[in-house]
Amino acid sequence: MRARELAKSCDFTLLRAGVTSDDLAAHCAAAARLHVASVIVPPSMVRSAAETLKGGDVKVGTVVSYPFGTDETASKVAVTRAAITAGARELDVVMNVSALLSGRPGMARADLGAVVDAARDSTSAHVMVRAVVEAPLLGERLLRRACQVASIAGADFVVTATGLSGAARPQDVEVMRNCLAADVGVVAAGGVDTVEQAIMLLDAGAQRVATASAANMVDALMGVAA
Repeated sequence: MRARELAKSCDFTLLRAGVTSDDLAAHCAAAARLHVASVIVPPSMVRSAAETLKGGDVKVGTVVSYPFGTDETASKVAVTRAAITAGARELDVVMNVSALLSGRPGMARADLGAVVDAARDSTSAHVMVRAVVEAPLLGERLLRRACQVASIAGADFVVTATGLSGAARPQDVEVMRNCLAADVGVVAAGGVDTVEQAIMLLDAGAQRVATASAANMVDALMGVAA
């Protein structure tokens, strides 16, 4: 894989604790230099990131109800609307996996659907809604159910996990890719730190990998295949 191809498959995340404005500036500069697909930043930093990256080819994304997905639906909708107003065009919405694990998929579907509706109603620009399902917690049967819930709710992508429940696994990506329609993408997220891991996940069927190590990976690949 060439460096440019990998960069355009990367969501460059900046979601650790204690992120500063200087960290954000450096993150956006690296993202613009490498032409990654997107940056994923905390909701409070969306406006600054959007202003910094305006006019370029890097989209600005953020998280909704990160990391547990158990906020009230009204809170998720409010964060969604505010993020879009600030300039976010990709939203990683953590599904209410607790509801799914409790045998209440309808609750999880309604919750996510409200966020999708809010995103569609907030702007004429297309905002990509990506449902985060915490695959390492689910097992194959519930992972398939989570994908079904996300698809019915109208999500554009399904994301393997926040990273807190475990690393992205090719077998989870394969299950997700096999049970989702072709127009619903898969993002592999969690513990993706090397070029080899990224390629393995993309080969398994992911369209994107979300990683805090995007710059290091692309720079490393440029050294041998720029």
